[in-house]
Amino acid sequence: MLKSKSDKALVLALAAPVLVVTALLVRTPSGGNGVEARFWAERRASARIEARLTYPEADRYRPRVSAGGCLVPAEPIPLKELARLEEEGNWAGIAAAYGLQGEWNQAGSFLERMSSSVDRDSDLAAVQLSRGAHEQALRLLDRVLAKSPAHPQALWNRALALRDMGLTMKAAETFERVAALGEQGWSREAKAQALTLREETQARSRKWHGARDATLALLEDPKAPLPLQEARQTPGVVRQHFYDVVRAAPSKERVLALMPLARELDRLQGGTSLGDYVTRVSGRDFTRRGALAQGYSEWVRKRAGAPESLVETVRASGEEDLFVGMALHNKAAALRYLPDLVSHVQREKDTWLGLFLEREQARKETADGEWWKAEQRLFNALQRCREGAFSARCVDLEIRLGILYAELRRLTEAEQHARTAWSWARQLQEWELELTTLELLVHISRDRGDFSSALAYVEEWTARGGRVIDTCYWPHINQAHTHYLALRPEAARASLEAAAACPNAKLDLMFGATFAEMARARPDPKDAERLSQALDVARASNPTPGDAIYARYLEGRFVLDHEHERGVALLTRTLEDARKLPSTEPLAREAWTLAYSSLVTDAGRRGEYARALELLAEQLGTQVPATCALGAAVHNERSVAVARGPGGELVGDYQGTREVPFAESPSVKLVPEHVRQALKGCAQVEVLAWAPVFGRTDLLPVDQPWSFRMGRIVPGVSAPSRRLVVSSVEAPALLQLPRLPTWTPPPEPEPTALELLSGSDATPSRVLSSMSDATEIEIHAHGISDPVLSDASLVVLSPEGNGRYALTADIVRKQKLAGAPMVFLAACSAGRLASTTTHEPFSLPAAFIEAGARAVLASTVDIPDAAGRFFDGVRQRIRGGTAPAVALRDERQKWLARDARNGWTHHVLLVETSD
Repeated sequence: MLKSKSDKALVLALAAPVLVVTALLVRTPSGGNGVEARFWAERRASARIEARLTYPEADRYRPRVSAGGCLVPAEPIPLKELARLEEEGNWAGIAAAYGLQGEWNQAGSFLERMSSSVDRDSDLAAVQLSRGAHEQALRLLDRVLAKSPAHPQALWNRALALRDMGLTMKAAETFERVAALGEQGWSREAKAQALTLREETQARSRKWHGARDATLALLEDPKAPLPLQEARQTPGVVRQHFYDVVRAAPSKERVLALMPLARELDRLQGGTSLGDYVTRVSGRDFTRRGALAQGYSEWVRKRAGAPESLVETVRASGEEDLFVGMALHNKAAALRYLPDLVSHVQREKDTWLGLFLEREQARKETADGEWWKAEQRLFNALQRCREGAFSARCVDLEIRLGILYAELRRLTEAEQHARTAWSWARQLQEWELELTTLELLVHISRDRGDFSSALAYVEEWTARGGRVIDTCYWPHINQAHTHYLALRPEAARASLEAAAACPNAKLDLMFGATFAEMARARPDPKDAERLSQALDVARASNPTPGDAIYARYLEGRFVLDHEHERGVALLTRTLEDARKLPSTEPLAREAWTLAYSSLVTDAGRRGEYARALELLAEQLGTQVPATCALGAAVHNERSVAVARGPGGELVGDYQGTREVPFAESPSVKLVPEHVRQALKGCAQVEVLAWAPVFGRTDLLPVDQPWSFRMGRIVPGVSAPSRRLVVSSVEAPALLQLPRLPTWTPPPEPEPTALELLSGSDATPSRVLSSMSDATEIEIHAHGISDPVLSDASLVVLSPEGNGRYALTADIVRKQKLAGAPMVFLAACSAGRLASTTTHEPFSLPAAFIEAGARAVLASTVDIPDAAGRFFDGVRQRIRGGTAPAVALRDERQKWLARDARNGWTHHVLLVETSD
């Protein structure tokens, strides 16, 4: 015990240094930690990235300051600190350091080393955002948010992706979810972003609707002010409705009162066509025209299609502009009277209406099967439009090109034009065209298998209020069908019920198709009645043979699981009825395809693997191999794989709960190892598969020779050997394709007669004619398709006099190849299927087989210029007596042994007929 104050003072004096040291130890990080804190502080201070990273030190809020447009190189990351992080195995920290620095490729390489997690996938999405790959980022982020709905970094990054895709209302909504988390700094900025995006978007809507309403007000009120200011801001929508206002004017005075607006629009868009139009109409006899104009006004106010009887009456009256107006608002009449409409517009020299009619003429050419004429017409019209000042018309032409390419299953080009239209419509504040483009992007994205984007486009459409004519059913049914394709049955079922509950919902075949599949997810006793109602509505509104067959397929698909015999009977009748219709009837053909896949996977579900093989062979028009065969089929969440080994033994696998779309899963998931093992010892394997399995090049190991089998060789008169080579094609300028290297014949004399078609001679008609009796066909040309996803396959040839340039599957399959040729398609991606969601192996290889070829080799990916030598090597091996499948395997191994960069050879497929 201390006995005096002096003793206590002495102890305190001695203890003071210890207390100071202790305090320092508590308050000051160790040397390493201090360096680490400074390291991250420097990284954050110099960071200009907008995305959020999940590493805590990298995610502290930092106000971003503009660099004034000058890119200042970042200081190199201290290697010592990187080495320390690497020694700790801290890949997340290294990735975050590189990410803050904007070195995203480096960041991505370290993230790839990590096991999958919500944090890693959110950071990988940030890497994709930096590359402008917003769709890929969206897919990753949707996966994260499905597991962790309040993940702050994923929510922020998703808002950025949506914003950069132009989906500003959904981006604002997502930023508001971030703001609700209450994070320091981040919440305030998220709220500000949401306010800005929402206001900018709604301002465009207000301007467009204001301009439209101000113009249409002239129909109702003769004293309504002329929308001159609106015309200066959004001339497209004002001009679009100005024609109707002039047509509906009941007197000369009302027409002349519109002259100032006509002259203002002419000033803005060039020419004098509107002023001239007002002058012409003001000179008409309104004692005769007045009543017709009044009727026109009432019809326009109702926003209904003009009945054809009324169109005929107005046509007979001699009031040509009223006739043009009514015909253009009636699709059937527009097609019927198209020559008259074109003549009228040409006489009046109205470029705006002329461009509109170019679109209508392209629509007719497409309907007549001359899509290449429509393509050229739209491109020419778009070029003229861009040279003028008709911006809204140009957006519409971009949309029409997107629709044309979507119908042709050329989805890459469709998306390019849709995105151009989407960007342009926003810049011009053309609200209606923005909504139209969104609808197109929904269909393109869904066909490409990009389900996250498709749903985002639907949600943006809904957030903007949609169209007056349908704000309920359209979004719900499109969400349902997208969820169905993405294998989300519960979500699909919920969206279906929402669609059915819409006021005045007219259930269609899309509803029936989705419902028939999704009723399995959550069965309800009332399902049969609801499907019957949907099919009754569809039959009443679509009374064509193809529709009826498709409806029967849906009924069979629905009852197959619980009323098996009835389901099989309905599907069998579907097959029989579909065979009676032309293959060009799309719904009948789709019903035929889906009925087969339903029966094949059902056989797998019941363990009837021999029956599954028989059905596949029947569908492919071939015979069931006695040994060494693989059959595979996929129908939504169900799949079956059947192997028949070298001794004829059967091994099968059925999967009924697939959770990932087939396009996103490796083939080993479809053909598991125990099925592959059953084929060991086979010299080569015959694969029986329809779409979407047909065209996959990874079904079996690369060292095992195999080929797809389809059709049978039709015995005929033995033809002399003749080789046809197509090369040095002069592609149309509108495609902007580089010229390919010139093909040179081998130095040794050919053992067969050789015909070379090149340059301007290599047109589709000449190539098709020369193919008819060739025994070998080799085509060196550009293939058009998507470098990432499957797309329509066509080969670009030199254009005909009428502009036709494409060698497509539908053209080839109509030919008769009497020489049963071996076909080599040395064109990029010529073997790809039409899309990731197609029901038809509508690729060039399948088409050549149907036309009579005995075998076809084609690549499913882009190929280098040297690929011609690869195909020639396979050809020489086959000529030497090697079986095609073995020749392909051996040449591939030779090229891979020479250079590992020849991995593209893995993606060359072979299709053969049965003997």
